Amino acid sequence: MTPVVDYFTLIAAATRTVFTAPWPQNWRRFQWLFIFAIVWPLLRLATLFFLLLDHVLYPGFRKQKIKEPLFIVGNLRTGSTLMYRTLAEDTEHFACFRMLDAFCPAISTKRLLAFLGRVDAKLGGYGARAVQYLDNAFLEEYSRIHDTGFLKPEEDEFVLLTYMCSASMYELFPAVRRFRRLFFVDQEMGTKEQDRVMKHYQSLVKRQLYHLGGDKRFLSKNPLFTNKLSVLRRTFPDARFATLVRHPVNTVLSTASLFHFVWHETGALAPDQKDMGKVLEFCRCFYNQPRECLHDLGPNQTCIMRYDELVANPGEAMRTMLNRFEFPVSQELNEILNNIGTRQRKFKSKHSYSLDAWGVTEAEIYEKFHDVYDEHDFARPEAAVALAAAANLNHSAKANEASAS
Repeated sequence: MTPVVDYFTLIAAATRTVFTAPWPQNWRRFQWLFIFAIVWPLLRLATLFFLLLDHVLYPGFRKQKIKEPLFIVGNLRTGSTLMYRTLAEDTEHFACFRMLDAFCPAISTKRLLAFLGRVDAKLGGYGARAVQYLDNAFLEEYSRIHDTGFLKPEEDEFVLLTYMCSASMYELFPAVRRFRRLFFVDQEMGTKEQDRVMKHYQSLVKRQLYHLGGDKRFLSKNPLFTNKLSVLRRTFPDARFATLVRHPVNTVLSTASLFHFVWHETGALAPDQKDMGKVLEFCRCFYNQPRECLHDLGPNQTCIMRYDELVANPGEAMRTMLNRFEFPVSQELNEILNNIGTRQRKFKSKHSYSLDAWGVTEAEIYEKFHDVYDEHDFARPEAAVALAAAANLNHSAKANEASAS
């Protein structure tokens, strides 16, 4: 019943904001209402049919092993897409979800689409061009801040959306308190619901591996899974976790830019509104969860990587990580890692972020995340350094006075 209640809660929230959001956001909210009220039920029914058909046509997927999956977690905007898509290029040894797979999770659907793709190619590729048109129509705006596409490796958080248990529901409707548990899974979701969600997710991973080749290693990149680390460990005991960390100032500003883009585009916030409180809460959780949930794992199961080290020499950084996890590096993957450095050096970010634009200072960010600065030896703002020096000087003076007396 829980997904049903969540569904009608979502419909009510979307309907309410259609009438309260200003133009053009009410139109955007209407589009979301149309998607969830009309498109989503049809997609859900089709998905259920094909998932059931899998048990008839491909029953072997139920015995599919998921051996030592690799989960890339940590804060958003930390280079996880770079790592994910680089490793995903080695299709002989890694398997992952594309965005299209998230909305077509059944093996039956994937095989049908693959067949139609081959037919389309022989007929001139009109279907492929139609997919590209949809790509541009629906994802072009979002791609300005995060490169995405229906046929690109993407976060498998989206596979949970058709089941109404995705953290992205709280992203789209941050005012709906009921959806918080879908975002803060480890902290606020009950154990029974956690197990139900993970059982569903596990079955979809098995299907993906069965479809792409059962001997491959499953690869997942999901910042939003950082709040599912305890549940993931319980579901996949031999999993590997790569945690990416970035300087708090860059992390906070970049995350604020991403979330506010989504909130303004979907009408969750008015164009002149900001919610830095939620951004700081999200960033704090994404720093804390790996520290709290992964600290007792052996060195071959967890790895912390700094963003600056990853982008400076991505091939070497990923090779070091794979060796730590005791994953073999094939000749094909070694070639990919050798080439990624050249491609990365040519990449120039189109984004720039200002502290003033978000109403925070470096000193305030340091005050909220000083433990992160200390843990990862990040450069502290000059004001904080001066303050610490003054505090040490004052402490020394008092100590001298005490010893003199």
